[in-house]
Formats: sequence, C-alpha cells, structure tokens
Amino acid sequence: MRILVISDSHNFVLNSQIEKINEHGKFEMLIHCGDKYRDAEKFADRLHIDKIIQVPGNCDSISDKPLIINEVIEGKRFIITHGHLHHVKESVEYLKDYAKEEKADAVVYGHTHCAQNEVIDNILFFNPGSSIMPKCGEESFGILEVLPENIEGFVVSLEN
Repeated sequence: MRILVISDSHNFVLNSQIEKINEHGKFEMLIHCGDKYRDAEKFADRLHIDKIIQVPGNCDSISDKPLIINEVIEGKRFIITHGHLHHVKESVEYLKDYAKEEKADAVVYGHTHCAQNEVIDNILFFNPGSSIMPKCGEESFGILEVLPENIEGFVVSLEN
C-alpha cells in the first residue's frame, strides 16, 4: 500500500504541491498529521485519494477527532499523532516509550516541521516535515510503502 503523508500544511493546498505530489504516482491512502488537518480533504479530493486518516494538531481549533490514532494498516501497527502531546520538539523519547507500550511498527507524526525517517528500536519514526513552513530543510511531504516484510519511508521535497 502506498500512503501519502502530509503535516503542518497550515491552510495551504497549492497547485504546485499537487503537481509535485502527482509526479510520484497514485496513493491509496492519505495521512495528515495535523495543524490544519482539514486540509487532508482538499489534498485527497485533488489527488483522488479515498481513504483519509487525520489527527488535529496544536494549531487546530476544537475538534471531535482523536489526537492519537492507533491503526493497523496491511498488518502493521501504526501510531498517528501530531506529536505535541509527546513533546516531540524536545525529543522523541516520550513518543518512543508510548510506541513501545503499544507495540507499534511505525509512528507517523508532525509538529516539528522537520522531516524524520528513522528506525529506532525496530520502530519507524516518520515525520514528513512541513508542506509549507519548514524549519529544517525544504518544504516536503512523505511517502510510506507498507510491504509484507517492512515499511519503507521516503521524504520528498516540494521545492523544484
């Protein structure tokens, strides 16, 4: 399964972003990790993606959406969150502890505006960075490929 991962879009869904994402083929799911999580519907509509998982972030108004979603995708256990509840701007240690408790295969999060694609203690920690306001590197999005044997993550620059 191919999953598009967006985070920290802050109400920006630009034609240039859609064009760049389209260069990477079709996606079966979109995960939005918050800070204007409702942008997920706009991205999904323009990219023709039917399945959406989205969590609110610290910049989202009051929402009835859960702040943390534990989801099994293609047999792999995912934790999807914005990250502010686990203080990811300081460290991923709290998030790592939570992921271990939940026996997660992957943690998908945002909040830092810095991309991460790293396996720590056999858990993939994946942050696509920010699609509009990066704090480390360039504007970016993520691609996750969920395979029977593992989960592969790719961070893709939105800049030309």
